[in-house]
Amino acid sequence: MYFRNGTLPPLTPVVKNLIIANVLVLVAQFTFSQNGLVDMYQLFAQHHFLSPHFRPWQLLTACFMHANFSHLLGNMIGIYVFGSWLENVWGAKKFLKFYLICGIGAGIISGLATYIETFGAIEQINAFLTTPDFKKFNELVSTQAYNKFEGVGELLNAWSKNQARPDLAGQAFELVTALKSFETSGIALGASGALFGLIAGSAYLFPNDTIYVQFFIPVKMKWLALFYGAGELFLALQNNPQDQVGHVAHLGGGLVGFIVVYYWNKKNRRNFY
Repeated sequence: MYFRNGTLPPLTPVVKNLIIANVLVLVAQFTFSQNGLVDMYQLFAQHHFLSPHFRPWQLLTACFMHANFSHLLGNMIGIYVFGSWLENVWGAKKFLKFYLICGIGAGIISGLATYIETFGAIEQINAFLTTPDFKKFNELVSTQAYNKFEGVGELLNAWSKNQARPDLAGQAFELVTALKSFETSGIALGASGALFGLIAGSAYLFPNDTIYVQFFIPVKMKWLALFYGAGELFLALQNNPQDQVGHVAHLGGGLVGFIVVYYWNKKNRRNFY
């Protein structure tokens, strides 16, 4: 992409260091994973808020981790294109603050969305684990459609025929414990949330600047941001279990970016760059 009427922005200091940091982290991920020295994904990727592996610092560290080189490359190009002009306008300190706020904000919004999505299932799971009985197990399996999981249907059928068997209650307890781990498993990582904040900030400050998509398709920044936002919202609402992209994090980063820029510029809203 070419930004601002066909000219590439200069590589600014903070953007350059962010790119270097992300590259070094990806190298460390692969190095430590292959050697089995440190599980960086467990320590530094963002986990479900109810996961035993969740730590508050993951909201920041996950912004510097990526799944693979192509994931990294796409985000770094975006940070260079959209971040450099913002850093030129704001300066290094203000730009870095904005970038980190967007990244952390995206993680919080994404984490809250996942928490809300799984809240009902986890509430039923905890109720059963507190007082394990057949009725609660049957309600849990039926409500959350856990009968699709291997062994659940067989156990439910056997326990329904003899609800007094303690061995079946024990098996159900172990199975539901595993289901809780499943519901709180999964990680989020990547700079995409922060990047969408940069896109939102650029669209707010430079709404009529032209960006050339795929090097030759001219699009105004405001329409590009709206297009991205609409696409991410559509994909988020699909909730496709095969889709591993954090669309809610993207929307969250864009929303946080817009709010922050609006707040910073609210006393001078007529002065667009």
